[in-house]
Amino acid sequence: MTADRPSVLFVCVKNGGKSQMAAALMRQAAGGAVAVHSAGTRPGSAINEGSRAAVEEVGATVEGEHPKPIDPALLDSVDRVVLVGTEAQLERTGAAPVEVWVTDEPSERGIEGAERMRLIREDLAGRVQVLLAELTGDAGHADGAATATAAPSDDAGRPSVMFVCVHNAGRSQMAAAYARHLSGGAVEVRSAGSAPADTINPAVHEAMLEEGIDLTGERPKILTPEAVHASDAVITMGCGDACPFYPGKRYEDWKLEDPARQGVDAVRPIRDEIRARVAALLMDLGVDVVA
Repeated sequence: MTADRPSVLFVCVKNGGKSQMAAALMRQAAGGAVAVHSAGTRPGSAINEGSRAAVEEVGATVEGEHPKPIDPALLDSVDRVVLVGTEAQLERTGAAPVEVWVTDEPSERGIEGAERMRLIREDLAGRVQVLLAELTGDAGHADGAATATAAPSDDAGRPSVMFVCVHNAGRSQMAAAYARHLSGGAVEVRSAGSAPADTINPAVHEAMLEEGIDLTGERPKILTPEAVHASDAVITMGCGDACPFYPGKRYEDWKLEDPARQGVDAVRPIRDEIRARVAALLMDLGVDVVA
């Protein structure tokens, strides 16, 4: 802890992109409540201009920053070390806990340029809010983010299920809504996306209203390792390897048609298949289907 403030070190390979973005977003979110550092295992010569532009769009800044090597003293003095992405490897660890953020990579889906950087920024922003809440003990920070968080259950005896797809705008939202509805609240339910959309698919919203389920209060949320870790069962739907693996969790991958860019007539059979799968899952978990 630095001068009575918690501290964090963000690390990537070149310290010109993701670690700088994470640091900028943390400085903005923390407002001086956290001492923020960033570094690279093989630092480059300049900050990526796309990264700079992406954080400036939301009012954060990398002004005055430049790629830096890791200061060994920081590894022993900060409260948390975050490896942003899986490429960076520490030659040595210090006294601080180390966590790895398996971040979204939109280029793997053919998304490049400014849109790629915006999606990376939103992924990092959600993770930063969760980390800030952990470092400061202020849950209000996490509440402000569209993030799938590991909020404590009001009943530790309830099983918990997480549904994950790419955009968290269709399949995973329908599955989560059915899990809540069909269980009568007997299951703790989360949903998230590896690259969340801005809003729920309108055709999905309409199809669920036909079932008497209103998704108006829902919004797409970013997938976080913390939410996965807090869930007993994790159901993925076309998000590939984006979901982190934790031993002891139940994982299922449901092969379902993607309702994106489809009308309500095409969404209905997807909806009905999801309902049947959720009902079977609940019974397998020992939960009565009450609706």
